[in-house]
Amino acid sequence: MPIKDYGVWKAKPVRYTYETNEDDQVSPHLSLFFADGEDGEGRAAVNIKSGDRQESRLASWILPEFQHPITQRLASLDDGFHPLTGTAEQGRNGLALDFVRGNLFQRSQGRILPHDIPGANNDILDVLKPILDQAIADHATVHIYGSHFNDGKGIHNNHQNQGNPKRFAKDNGVYQDGGIIIQFADHWAAIFIGFASQAIHTEDGPAHAGYPIPRDGYKTWADFLLPEGDKGLQGGNDIADSPVAISAAVVNPEGPDNQPGGDPETVTLKNRTAAEVDLTGWSIRNKTGLTAELQPGLRLATGASATVELPGVPLSNQGGIITLLNAHGLKVHGVAYTRDQAREGGVVSFA
Repeated sequence: MPIKDYGVWKAKPVRYTYETNEDDQVSPHLSLFFADGEDGEGRAAVNIKSGDRQESRLASWILPEFQHPITQRLASLDDGFHPLTGTAEQGRNGLALDFVRGNLFQRSQGRILPHDIPGANNDILDVLKPILDQAIADHATVHIYGSHFNDGKGIHNNHQNQGNPKRFAKDNGVYQDGGIIIQFADHWAAIFIGFASQAIHTEDGPAHAGYPIPRDGYKTWADFLLPEGDKGLQGGNDIADSPVAISAAVVNPEGPDNQPGGDPETVTLKNRTAAEVDLTGWSIRNKTGLTAELQPGLRLATGASATVELPGVPLSNQGGIITLLNAHGLKVHGVAYTRDQAREGGVVSFA
């Protein structure tokens, strides 16, 4: 079943504390304290180590420059907690987060990190502290996603909440992932954390929404982000899972939108591999979930690109996401663009 009391809390970060390996070797947390205009401080309890006994490391995406259409809507929220569970905002075109479907980050940009070990820039505390220090010093605004505490002013489950192994399967769901999105005066940043043991592909549902694909023997973030045979290095090769990438799109062609005779909206795909790729049965999905299957027999030679039209699958001029799915319906690659990037007649590059 999904996690309880899911939503987003908009506030000002005030300070934080954290537990080192000496403090807690089992379930340490970083506590981010925040103020939202009400009496007292709230607390976000951020997991900085997994409770999985076999794989306790985290997958993390620390994005100092975050561009995504969701920021346009977050900027207009009032301070305080905003429930998302069971609302129109917990879906493909809403405010909820989904690491698999929301194209919040490029998967290959993540790192697998332990909790607390000697050395610089090699554990989760090393990468979290600088961005939180900056947010506090600059009086930035934080948007903290997760589950509202039942017994006080706080929020937890600020991490991926799908693709869990069997021990934690009860928390699986879609459009209920945690995270921290930060609004600075002149830019946005984001913190996304998952567990290294979680699956990178999950079911849409409804019966088993958020469960790993396949149910057993699935690819985890550790498998995806660390090179085969060497679990001590970062920056694994993602080409096997993402052989074709979305390299560009025309989301706002010149003239009236979706009119007969007008210029079409297009997406450009690029083969990243050293072999030809057969795109039979592949499709492209927009932010509302509409899907267009690629033309039958389309094949991409090594290093080649192809530009495809999207009949019946409009790309919003107000910002959106574009997702490439393979013949099995699994995500191959995904991108996001903002309203400012959707200039009339322009090409949005995702290289």
